[in-house]
Amino acid sequence: MHNSENKPKPKPSIVNLPELISNVEVHMHTIDEDSEHPNQMMHSIAIIGAPGTAKTHTAQYTFREMWAKRNGCKTEEVGLIIARCAGRDAVEFIGMGVPQKETKLERFKDQITTRNSVPDLIIEIETARTLGHPSTNGKPAKCVLVILDEYLQGDSAVQKSGSSLVDRHENTLGGFDAGPDVMVVITGNRSDDKSGASKMLSMNTDRCASYELEGYTPTSIGNYADYLKTKMVNPLLIHYVESHVDTAPWDNVMQSDRSHMTFRSFYRAAKTIETFFTLKSTVVLTEAITKAVTAIIGEVGADSVKGFLEQSAAGVPTREEIMADPANCSMPEEMGGQAAAGNIAMLAVTDSSTAEKALEYISRMKTDLQVQLMAQVLTMSAKGGYIMSSDRASKFIGKHSSLLKLLKTFQ
Repeated sequence: MHNSENKPKPKPSIVNLPELISNVEVHMHTIDEDSEHPNQMMHSIAIIGAPGTAKTHTAQYTFREMWAKRNGCKTEEVGLIIARCAGRDAVEFIGMGVPQKETKLERFKDQITTRNSVPDLIIEIETARTLGHPSTNGKPAKCVLVILDEYLQGDSAVQKSGSSLVDRHENTLGGFDAGPDVMVVITGNRSDDKSGASKMLSMNTDRCASYELEGYTPTSIGNYADYLKTKMVNPLLIHYVESHVDTAPWDNVMQSDRSHMTFRSFYRAAKTIETFFTLKSTVVLTEAITKAVTAIIGEVGADSVKGFLEQSAAGVPTREEIMADPANCSMPEEMGGQAAAGNIAMLAVTDSSTAEKALEYISRMKTDLQVQLMAQVLTMSAKGGYIMSSDRASKFIGKHSSLLKLLKTFQ
């Protein structure tokens, strides 16, 4: 007799972000030849993982760009519909029964029968396709990306009602067809994340390609650091991430009654810290602002960042010393110290002269850090109306014009 209790529990397909993106490209080009809609994807995509690990962000931005390429259109021509499933009632997805008089069947003529109303999500998909959608600047969409966000935080009735949309062959919701060129992505947390998520029903796992996004590994943290660079996060805080790959207190499993350090919350804490740097002209956190950071990423995370900033700032020259002699002022050897010194130089920028001096000082730093900090000084100068006429500024602008354009979009 077979003893099922001794069988090892099946594990989900755990992937890092590059693997997920690569696989989704394959899924996008795997066609259901039996579908009534040409070029219909065979699978919807489920991304399960810890909170704050860029599941929805990846679907919303990366997958949208890929879906546009797959359909031969621009990203802004992809109708992006995000349907939050947590706290929703199943009737919102399948529509509700509306009493009507029967007029066609002789046997039941004039009797009260029930017809389902068209679900709101089907209406939104068809509106995006035919009339326009906010995500497409009010123009008809060439194709549609539907994200069923926090799907596993919805109750089982929501999962059941959405199963026919998850199944790309059925492509229906509440009995109504979703139409052509629709991609469906599910996002959700794991059941042990204390986010109210439940396990995905087997009826849905059989209808989609289900992936678990790996947690905080050297690969995912490295990818996250690269993402922070594209968002032009302060280089000092990026260096914290890069130098603490094995020691930063990322919260892979959530706990009750406290804030957590995740990719999402760290980015928001970093922006708060940047604002503090600017307002208070320092790169060392006070006890008061540390409490604000604790409220965002938790006590352990806040203490770790605070300690790093204090260590990096030790021995760093003052703004007065940097502005007095940027060519010869002391320069820390370590990357963290240079990042701290670069921030002090940036905080001293108030006009064209101080901007030029900051550039001169930063030009002595390690290359990667030099590029990040110079770009931010030049952008600050542009916003302040400071004229940068030095050869150093001109050469940097000519060499890194694309970076400056990217930086401008995030200011």
